[in-house]
Amino acid sequence: MSFLADDKNLIDSAMSTELVSASPEFDKIVEAMRYSALGGKRLRGILTLEFAKMFGCGSDDAMPYAVAVECIQAYSLIHDDLPCMDDDDMRRGKPSCHIAFGEANALLAGDALLTHAFSAISESDSAKNHPERAIKAVKILSGFAGFRGMVGGQVLDLEAAEKETDPETIFLIHKLKTGALIKASVLMGCAAAGADDELCKLSEKYASDFGFAFQIIDDILDFDGNYETCELNSYVKINGLEKAREDASAYIDDARKVLGFFAEKGFDITNFSKLLDFLVNRMK
Repeated sequence: MSFLADDKNLIDSAMSTELVSASPEFDKIVEAMRYSALGGKRLRGILTLEFAKMFGCGSDDAMPYAVAVECIQAYSLIHDDLPCMDDDDMRRGKPSCHIAFGEANALLAGDALLTHAFSAISESDSAKNHPERAIKAVKILSGFAGFRGMVGGQVLDLEAAEKETDPETIFLIHKLKTGALIKASVLMGCAAAGADDELCKLSEKYASDFGFAFQIIDDILDFDGNYETCELNSYVKINGLEKAREDASAYIDDARKVLGFFAEKGFDITNFSKLLDFLVNRMK
């Protein structure tokens, strides 16, 4: 899927340009920010770009929104890895930010990326040209990334990691911790393009189905075949491997139905179909 590589390269370049030190006293914190933010698959930023492009917005105009989403994603991973959270020493094949820069600097690097996400939008030419779209995007991102979304899901996930939970709770965790930022990514693309309410609702449905399938498949891939050693907050642990596969497939099917509505309206859904194929292939 060449569009994934193309979009990733564009986002990587924009992130590198965006995260620079303006003065020597900021060098250390920017180094820590870049260490964690310059890497990864860029799936969320790609969703932002692709939805913006589908609705007629060029990559240049949509890029500040994609950068903002990726800043939020990078901050969340830094904080997730901290000893007080998931306590992970490695991230993307290298030492986690707190191992490389110390716990305090990692915490601050996450804080800096979180706040810079909104600067990336508000200080952009896109915001100057379409301030109403930028305001909508800030509302979307702050809502889905905060306590009503990703942060709230992380709180529930920490609780679920320490005790047996139920299917309803794991559904809510996935909806908030993973699904909320994927919804934000898609809706940020809609905002960048000025999409109407009907298109936004359809896009959010696609994002919801995609997000659930993505997280369930992650849990399937993490499953080592032993339910006893499986993490307590794993979808597979709670629902079983067979049901997990069935549910992931059902969400992918529902997402394809949404794409059918877009196709009927004359939009090019090729890349979004390929993204669903990517999920299917991950599960094989």
